Amino acid sequence: MPTLKPPNLQNKIIIQITDTHLMDQPETEFVQINPEQNFHAVIDDLLQRFPHIDALIHTGDLAQIANPETYTRYQNYMQKLGIPFFQIPGNHDDLAHFPFHTPDPIPTVIELGEWSIILLNSAVQGQTDGWIQTEQLQHLKQILEQQLDKNIILACHHHPFAMKSHWIDQHKLKNTEEFIHILEHFKHIKAVIYGHVHQDSKHVWNGISFLSTPATCVQFKPLSHNFALDDMAPGYRYLQLKENGEFETEVFRLKNFSQKIMQEISGY
Repeated sequence: MPTLKPPNLQNKIIIQITDTHLMDQPETEFVQINPEQNFHAVIDDLLQRFPHIDALIHTGDLAQIANPETYTRYQNYMQKLGIPFFQIPGNHDDLAHFPFHTPDPIPTVIELGEWSIILLNSAVQGQTDGWIQTEQLQHLKQILEQQLDKNIILACHHHPFAMKSHWIDQHKLKNTEEFIHILEHFKHIKAVIYGHVHQDSKHVWNGISFLSTPATCVQFKPLSHNFALDDMAPGYRYLQLKENGEFETEVFRLKNFSQKIMQEISGY
């Protein structure tokens, strides 16, 4: 399997996965696929490509059946990999059982040399739409002020800007204006990464790259007015964070992957 050129040892390698939609039992199917098998196949692929990973970040919808057993199974599996891993919730997750790294609404900060990654919770219990609560945004502003000497990447679940897919754009981050009002005052924010939209995209605002990433589960068809699934393979995002404040990123998808998707559903 081809790999990218080995990075400078001072650079940091981050992997983003998202939207695993794990069931309560590993053998249980969802829209005629097995989310657990997809998830494990993605992990196997990224481990083959990248023997050293500084952090793996899951940007939400970890669970489709969001009970303690699902989260425990995920954590047990990830701990065996020996990679620092972090997760933030999505709209399908249960905030009462979700394994936060810091008490909500305090953002988790992952410090990696010249870089910091700040994890935000945009999930609201019982709602599909996203919202970053005011108290959390206040914490974010304080962290950004304290870390002016760092290069910053933010992570959340919901997409801040429209994807031009009517059905999913109804469920974007609903206080994007409040969110970017904070971001526009800081020049050291390099990127915002997120999930929710089950597809790869890039949007640049105020010099900041806003990046969505394919799901390990099923994919959504881009630029679709109504809910529609795509036949693209599952994937993940690689980010190489450089000492000079620049970064490289690429999306990888599973090769020779086929699955029979239930195309008749109207949403989930």
